Amino acid sequence: MALWAIFDIFRGYRKTSSKRKYLIKTFFVTGIIILIFFLFGPFFIISPIKLGYSTLSDDSITLYHPSSHTARAEEIFTMAKQAAEKNDAFYLTHTRTKILVAVSSLDMLRFGVYPQGNGGGLAWGVVIRESKASWNIIAHEMSHKNLSKLSPVASSVLSFPRWFDEGLASYIGSMDWYKKPLDLKEDLQTGRYRRDITRWSGLLGIFQWLNQTFFQHNSSLIYGQTYLMTKYLFDTYGEERAYQLVQAVRRGMSFDKAFLQTFNVSEDEFHQQFINFIDR
Repeated sequence: MALWAIFDIFRGYRKTSSKRKYLIKTFFVTGIIILIFFLFGPFFIISPIKLGYSTLSDDSITLYHPSSHTARAEEIFTMAKQAAEKNDAFYLTHTRTKILVAVSSLDMLRFGVYPQGNGGGLAWGVVIRESKASWNIIAHEMSHKNLSKLSPVASSVLSFPRWFDEGLASYIGSMDWYKKPLDLKEDLQTGRYRRDITRWSGLLGIFQWLNQTFFQHNSSLIYGQTYLMTKYLFDTYGEERAYQLVQAVRRGMSFDKAFLQTFNVSEDEFHQQFINFIDR
């Protein structure tokens, strides 16, 4: 969108006869839009001015919350510290995380995340719905941010397939309520199980994930499936080797090659092992 805006401004500049007037008008309008984004929109979490919001912070968490919701903010702050500990234990690092509390679906939308979700990750922090906040959800969103920071292109979307990114986040957040192994076995036998899930990578993988969660309403299936896949990976090969996989990708190796090098099985072979485990 930003590239399109720049292109459109350049195109308008070439066509106009009064270039100075056009530039002044463009800079003024652009400045107003950016100001709105910072005061009320997706840049609110990094804005130096947060109207109606207060802050709680320590050496790892900075929580921005509605000023009138102090008691709930204290609860969420405690949850966030637990979530940070869980992330630090796997990622072997101590990072600071900005967390923004959203009260309504409108808040979720204007802060730049899915309006009907419980939380969402941005490049600069985490947005959490106040009424649904738990340490599990916060830990899940923190993992997305931390994995992106360890990605060679600063985006877990482009470096890791959806099943691993989402499964790891759910594993760190102990989000085991979506599916139990017997539930997934039934999905496998009825044909609902997504056998193609290891192919969901890159931008296309994002679209496939969004289609299943928001349009096909299969979120419980794929969140449960990816959680159990990742749990099986950790139970079978150990947390240390899973971390070695992340580090190999961080150094620039493709995920499939790093997976084979780390576990001595291909991604597809591992998936078949998992299917056999579920279907036993």
